[in-house]
Amino acid sequence: MHTETLHGEKPEAMREKLIILVVDGDPVSQFYTCLCLQRLNYHVISVRTAEEALVIMELTTPLIIVTEVILQRMSGVDLLKHVKQDPRTKNVPVLIYTAVKTGAHRDLCQAAGCAGYIVHTSDHNLLYEAIQQATEPKPRHFIRLKTWLDVIVSAPGKRDQTALVSAISEHGMFVSTQRPLLNMTTAVFTLYLPNAGVNGIKLQGKVLYSHAAPGPGKNPGMGVKFLQVSPDDGGMIKTFIEKKLMSGVTDRQTSRK
Repeated sequence: MHTETLHGEKPEAMREKLIILVVDGDPVSQFYTCLCLQRLNYHVISVRTAEEALVIMELTTPLIIVTEVILQRMSGVDLLKHVKQDPRTKNVPVLIYTAVKTGAHRDLCQAAGCAGYIVHTSDHNLLYEAIQQATEPKPRHFIRLKTWLDVIVSAPGKRDQTALVSAISEHGMFVSTQRPLLNMTTAVFTLYLPNAGVNGIKLQGKVLYSHAAPGPGKNPGMGVKFLQVSPDDGGMIKTFIEKKLMSGVTDRQTSRK
């Protein structure tokens, strides 16, 4: 068994509920799945067999189980059925994340009550969205990646300010600043991505919420929704997120057996 965590911005009391239990007997597949989830700010407990997963669930209740179908001894389908038949764990979502593409396996898992059935993919948004849909009342549809990027904020009637982007997705970002703009303010943001050149990219965005002072689970700054993004700039943001998410490792599609 192997346990890893990733420090996030939420208070300790709130982080425990973000444990994801990954069950996969393939060490390469398990490594990539866990790495991806850790970089998305989840705590991950990984095991190689369904039997080990049941032992873990005697000790803690995960936010969700992400399991392969083909496992040693007890299969992922049997694990799913066991979880759903146990009154203590029946409300824990079980997401099938597998190399098995057959419709028969998909039908069997769906009939047993899985939260979703996803075949291994290099599109990490699919896995993230499935986890969000199964666990969050207001699920995100695109990966929100923690990062540190320089940004210049230009708003009407305001002096330009230099700030830092501490989280980014394909549709918005969180700008960490001691001087956040008011809600619903529209501004131009010059974002300096590593792959965007020395001039960065210019984006128009609207402030959806802001915090002028720190509070429980809140950092000073503002949440920004992108309003106008050119296809080229949008592509650079997507590429940056994908490369950052799996930086330092070989692409999973060329590394899997």
